[in-house]
Amino acid sequence: MLPLGKVANVFRGEYITKKNTKEGTIPVILGGQEPAYYIDKYNHDGEIVVIARSGASAGFVSYWNQKIFVTDGFGYEEKSELIATKFLYYVLKNMESELNAMKRGAGVPHVSGEMLNSIELPIPSLQDQQRIVEILDRFDTLCNDLSSGLPAEIEARQKQYEYYRDKLLSFKELPK
Repeated sequence: MLPLGKVANVFRGEYITKKNTKEGTIPVILGGQEPAYYIDKYNHDGEIVVIARSGASAGFVSYWNQKIFVTDGFGYEEKSELIATKFLYYVLKNMESELNAMKRGAGVPHVSGEMLNSIELPIPSLQDQQRIVEILDRFDTLCNDLSSGLPAEIEARQKQYEYYRDKLLSFKELPK
């Protein structure tokens, strides 16, 4: 078990306002569960785990592997010798309710970087982390991928049900 601040590089978001930017395709991560808006510049490129810093969604954990602009959040990147970014995401996502409970403040609640950096995380070997990530990625695909996972299976069963329902409820007229 090691504290988050020791196993990951911390990236603090930059303050930005929508009116001071140009519209673009780069998502702005502003503490909500979805990008707040899209602009034409970024402050991070590649894998990162973002924890929302303030507001109702403070403590929300998201994973990104693209160009993004982090504003009201803390980003955590792997320290290659200790932890893989995607493993870090799954561990923190599993702790999301605890992170959310760390909110302080009455008006606009927030989580502090100090509190986040002191969270103790399990750190198995990188090989074990990769195995865990592969299993969880496959499970995520089964549950959420519309073309190969559970939704596709549900759709197939629905079609099967409709086929047999129509066969069972269609009657041939008897000759007179």
